Amino acid sequence: MGQRTRPSKLKRILRYFFAGVIFATVIWFACPPPVEAAKHYPGGMVLRDRSGAILRVGLGVGDVDCRPSYRASQEDWIVKATIASEDCRFYSHGGVNLGSLLRACWQNVTSRKRISGASTITMQTVRLIKPHPRTWFWKGVETVQALRLERVMSKEEILSQYLNRAPFASNFIGIESASQGWFGKSPKDLNLAEASLLAGLLQSPTRFRPDRYSDAAKKRRTYVLERMEKRGMITAAMRKNAESVPLVLFRSKRPFDAPFFCDWVQQNGTTQKQDILTTLDSPLQESANAFLQRTAKENNCDGAMVVLEVATGAIRVMSCSGDYFSKEGGQVNTATAPRAAGSTLKPFAYALAIDAGKLTPGHILKDIPRRFGNDVPLNFSGTFMGLVSARDALILSLNLPAIEVEELAGLLRFYSTLQQLGFTTLNKPVEHYGLGLVLGTGSARLLDLANAYACLARGGVWRECTPRAIPPAKPQQQRLFSEGAAWMVSDMLSGGERSRDSIGHLADAKLPQFAWKTGTSSGFRDAWTVAWNPEYVIAVWFGNKLGQRGPDARIGAKIAAPVAWEMARILYPTAEGPVFKRPDSVITREICAISGRVAGPNCDQRLQGLALKACSSTALCPVHVRQPDNTIAVKWPREVEEFLASRRKGEAQKVVVEDTIKILQPANGSTFCLVEGMANQQLLFRISGATPGEPIYWFRNDALEGTSTGLNPFFWKPERGIHRFTCSTLAGSAATVVVTIE
Repeated sequence: MGQRTRPSKLKRILRYFFAGVIFATVIWFACPPPVEAAKHYPGGMVLRDRSGAILRVGLGVGDVDCRPSYRASQEDWIVKATIASEDCRFYSHGGVNLGSLLRACWQNVTSRKRISGASTITMQTVRLIKPHPRTWFWKGVETVQALRLERVMSKEEILSQYLNRAPFASNFIGIESASQGWFGKSPKDLNLAEASLLAGLLQSPTRFRPDRYSDAAKKRRTYVLERMEKRGMITAAMRKNAESVPLVLFRSKRPFDAPFFCDWVQQNGTTQKQDILTTLDSPLQESANAFLQRTAKENNCDGAMVVLEVATGAIRVMSCSGDYFSKEGGQVNTATAPRAAGSTLKPFAYALAIDAGKLTPGHILKDIPRRFGNDVPLNFSGTFMGLVSARDALILSLNLPAIEVEELAGLLRFYSTLQQLGFTTLNKPVEHYGLGLVLGTGSARLLDLANAYACLARGGVWRECTPRAIPPAKPQQQRLFSEGAAWMVSDMLSGGERSRDSIGHLADAKLPQFAWKTGTSSGFRDAWTVAWNPEYVIAVWFGNKLGQRGPDARIGAKIAAPVAWEMARILYPTAEGPVFKRPDSVITREICAISGRVAGPNCDQRLQGLALKACSSTALCPVHVRQPDNTIAVKWPREVEEFLASRRKGEAQKVVVEDTIKILQPANGSTFCLVEGMANQQLLFRISGATPGEPIYWFRNDALEGTSTGLNPFFWKPERGIHRFTCSTLAGSAATVVVTIE
């Protein structure tokens, strides 16, 4: 057996060399820089307005206050002080100070204990981004990651990461919260004395905490100043002057602005802890707050305003009146609370009927009495106008014409479109609301209402509103109305004379052009106004957080409209704003001046009217009829002729429908007493005259309270007061009783 030959010395060296290279390569690629982790910070959610000013700071795990917004600059005192005290060769090394590292290793090995760390700012940054045990193994990983981090981040970015993550005593993580928390100012505004004191905290935040150990904190400050002088960053005179500055702490409160908006963002946004730039416009928000607080106080009610940017759906204002910290519903966000919609949904029915080809602005509608069960809907004025154009019916917000338009559009289609518009509060079957949906039997949120009107302002395209300054790449959006129908509705509601009528005392002032619609719910509980142009939607609500009946003066045109116009004047101080551009799909054609339909050969009075190209009905005027004697007569439907005849005679139009349904229990005028301390008290209602399975709708004081079927009893949890109950069937039969609860 031959003797084994040993490899030559050169081969052994090469073998060790290549083994070392392979090992170093594996370690290099096995320890990537924590770039992805650097995007996340330990604090809670930070919300900012569109200019970057902080609105709210949420606390992170362990109640830490971290506001990672500082961007390092070599001109800032905090940067100079940090480099002088923590890593004076920061700008010259590549992530690791080899000399300091070798010295620290020798000292720690020979003394068998940790004497020196030799960590550079880059190495400390790695450890702050991804905390790990302080062992030899992790020190090696940290060293490799620091070297690699220097190759993907600039020195300023690494400094920013470090200063935004370092602890500064108390619960302050990062220089932004520390600077605000200890001195009530931005890091860039720190003077030399303040910056050197905060930089001194980095070595031991607990030991040098200034509010507890002021002498130790000042001693550490002196050390930092001496290091700065030694490095030529400051002069001796500057050092002495900074050392003589007394330690004065000013712990500012954490920001808590726009509380209702911030609550909504936190409740409806991501749960991830992050720094969010929102769309809120703080100056506009302050103006809205002032308008709402003043008007709410004058009218002894609550108010809310939402302002949306049409193009993006950005929320510029979400403001609510009242004291947020009040124990009596102070934190109820009236901009997102469901309220009776009143007449605010009517424009959407008009847009649908226009798109269906069954309505144009000049189309004549019937405003005459019409019975629904035991009820004849009245206009707000309590009168009927007879025959009225669609344009005037919408401007005047007439109820019977609105129901006619709803029927032209189709109740089911109208209901479905409202849900697509974002009215999530309409969550019951369409039968629950009936034809009264267009009059306000459903509820709406002010924010949803503003966003729905933004669809009209956007030419019929709905998109989700957003509080984020950086919207999603592909926002949710869909076309719900044609551009022509959206323009017609906006055009009908944007006449300059309407603006002057809405603000009374400012009637002579020049105003920007907006379309606008008001609404008032039953019992004057809710007063609405929505104003919109191609750039902004302004939505205003006034009412009571608890939904109580309001005074007769609480109507949209009187209380909400003036506030909307005040905001419009803030948006357009010179009153020069954009106007809606008429689309090519809207044409002008000759119509009958009497019926508003396409003029036929028998129509002798004609005018120009608007229509949708290839969509609006081309049926000729049915009103003018040629008689056998060759004369032209005007023939309206019988109910219209009867109403017009009675009005000419000065008589009230009579509508008679025999009711079959009756309320058997309780008797009309009954009085009941609540028993104190007794739970689940209920008042039972029994009826007769209904067919099995027939839906019965119960209204309390004109508001829908609930439903029952057939002869099944209806139960109501009583409340003190006088209550008028009406039960009604789809066929129109109804009965009413009044009960008193003491």
